[in-house]
Amino acid sequence: MTGSAKQYWPHLVMTTLIAIWSASFVATKVAQREVSAAGLVALRFWLAVVCLLPFLRGNGLAALRAAALPGVFAGTALATGYLLQMYGMTETSASMGGLLAGLIVPLVAVGGFLFFHARLGTLSVSGLLLALVGIVLICMPSGDDKATGTGDSLRGILLQVGASISYAGHVLLLSKYGRSAPIAAFAFVQLTFVAAVGTVAALLDGGLPATPGRPIEWHTELVLAIAYLGVFATAVGIGVQSKVQHKVPSTHLALLFALQPLFAAVCGWAMLGEELSALQLLGGAGIVGGVVITSLDKQGR
Repeated sequence: MTGSAKQYWPHLVMTTLIAIWSASFVATKVAQREVSAAGLVALRFWLAVVCLLPFLRGNGLAALRAAALPGVFAGTALATGYLLQMYGMTETSASMGGLLAGLIVPLVAVGGFLFFHARLGTLSVSGLLLALVGIVLICMPSGDDKATGTGDSLRGILLQVGASISYAGHVLLLSKYGRSAPIAAFAFVQLTFVAAVGTVAALLDGGLPATPGRPIEWHTELVLAIAYLGVFATAVGIGVQSKVQHKVPSTHLALLFALQPLFAAVCGWAMLGEELSALQLLGGAGIVGGVVITSLDKQGR
């Protein structure tokens, strides 16, 4: 592999991960036909924990002890994000979920300024304001919702905005602890913590079935959706992200994450036949534009 290829190999890996995460919004909608929001968090994360077990060989208890506290901190942000997003996804489309996930990058810029003394330049502020305008447009009611089948509720949208805030916190915690904590143990503690929280939430919320009292129908489509979420979107996604993300410059990373709303909208349209109103598309463009503008601010790096 040439020097140039090695330089951009992490970019390709992160782009692949972003595409995987974008398609996970569709898999989530499929799985939620049978599985509750909290139950889906529990199932996908316990499956991810099982996938990571082989990578703990040779790490030992010392690595787990070193990763325990950072893993719980990061896991708390991750668990909050996933629970809010899963509950929000029960009331929004996959396309909407992907658009709102684009808020993570501007929020990371603000979080870096508030908690890690990073500089917040004019472009970062402008990008955040543009993204906020995009949220307002997305939240505006549309008479086309029943016709298009999107059914995006204000509560669902706000829950996913809260999820993006939690995910931004997770990204900041990864930047803080990711370089020093043992990678496999760090990821394992996070995944186990989220799986446990999801299990407790599911028990408190009526169990695994989407409809309490009605058993889950384990058909092939459901099994494949959960396998995709647990293995690719969670175990592979979080594990590889912890290892590769710090190798991509922050500006490049933000631009790559700007692709997620686009990928998610395309997946929702192609696989579920979802559509967004003109105002919602304009709002989505505002979020993507805010992400791109924020990523160009060199003062925030």
